[in-house]
Amino acid sequence: MTWGKTLKFSATTFALLSSIVLTGCSASSSPTPTASKSQTPAFTLNWISAPLTGRQYIKETNPQLDGPVVMGKIDNSFAARPQGGLSKADIVYEELVEGGITRYLAIFHSQLPERFGPLRSVRPMDPDIAAPYGGIIAYSGGQKPFVTAMRKTGLYNASETSESTIRTMKRVKDREAPHNLFVLAQRLQARHKHLKSPTSSLQFAESAFQSSAYLLGKPVQTLVASYPETKARWDYDQNYGVFLRSQDGKKSVDADNHKVQISATNVFVIRVKVDRSFRDPRYGFVPKTLFEGKGKGQLMTAGKVIDILWSKKNQKSQAVFTTKDGKPILVGTGNTWFEMVPTDVGNVKITYRKVTTSPSPSPSK
Repeated sequence: MTWGKTLKFSATTFALLSSIVLTGCSASSSPTPTASKSQTPAFTLNWISAPLTGRQYIKETNPQLDGPVVMGKIDNSFAARPQGGLSKADIVYEELVEGGITRYLAIFHSQLPERFGPLRSVRPMDPDIAAPYGGIIAYSGGQKPFVTAMRKTGLYNASETSESTIRTMKRVKDREAPHNLFVLAQRLQARHKHLKSPTSSLQFAESAFQSSAYLLGKPVQTLVASYPETKARWDYDQNYGVFLRSQDGKKSVDADNHKVQISATNVFVIRVKVDRSFRDPRYGFVPKTLFEGKGKGQLMTAGKVIDILWSKKNQKSQAVFTTKDGKPILVGTGNTWFEMVPTDVGNVKITYRKVTTSPSPSPSK
C-alpha cells in the first residue's frame, strides 16, 4: 500500500531564487551561472496508506502504522458514558449483549489515544470479529469459555490480570467501578511492536464522492439502528460530509477529546443472526452475534445509502462486502462504524433526504 509522489525542483529554479536573494543583499550583481539539465536534483516523498482508513501519511511520520492494532472491548452501559478515546478509533463494531444493551469492539491503529475505555469483559462473538485484524485485544476478563476462545485466536490477550504489573492499564479515579478500567494504548502497542500491522477488508475509493454508496445510493438524512434496550442514531452532517452519532437521544461524545461528538465517514449496518444457546446461571442467555456466513445490510457514505450483501467464510477470514448484484464495495477514506443489528429483535429505520434541484433558467429570446 505504498507509492511515491515526486516533487522536482530544478537547479535553474534554485539559482534564480538565489540570484533574487543576492540582489537584495549585495551591492554586486554578478550573473548566476546556468545549471545544466543533468544537474537537476529530484526530491521524492513516499506515502503510505493507513490500512483501516485509507488515509495517506508521509512515510515514517506515523510510526504507529508499523505496529499492530490495539483493540478493546468497551462498555456502553449508561454508567459508562461518555466513553474515552472512541473518536480516535479506525473501526468500531456495536454488538448485542445480555439485557438487550450493547457493547463496542473498537479497533485503534492510525491514531492511538493516550488511553481508551472503559473496558469490560469479552463476549462469545469477539474472537470472530477481532481475529482477522491480528495484533492486540484488550478486555477486563470474562467467562472461561469466552476467554479460552479468544486466546485460541493467536492474538495477544491483554487482560487486567496480565497487564496489572506493567502499567498498560489502569483504574481511573474519576469513574466508579466497574466502569473505570482504561487501556494505555500507546504504551501497550509499544511493548508489542514485533506484531504485524493489520490488513483490511475494506476497499477505499479515492474520495467519498467516488464511493459505491454515493454513486449508486439514495440521499439519506438519518439511520436508526434499534436493539432491544438501546438505539443508535446517525445523522448526516452536510457541512463536514460525515455522520454524527447519538445514543438513546443524547449525542455520543468522546470524554477524552474535548467532548467531540462521535462521527463516522462510513456506517455499515449488518443484519446478523444471534445464537442464544449459552446460558449463564446468573445473567441468563448470553447472545452470540453470528459473524460467519452471509447476510444483508446497508452502507452509508457521503450522505447516501446503498443496500449491500456481506459474507465471511470463517473466523480468521476478512468479511467481504458487495452490492446486491455482487460488485465490490468501495468506501470513503476515513473511519468506519459497524452496527451489528439482530434480525430477530433488532430494527433499522432510514429517513431519506429530499434533494431539490433549482429549475433551469429559461433561454433568453
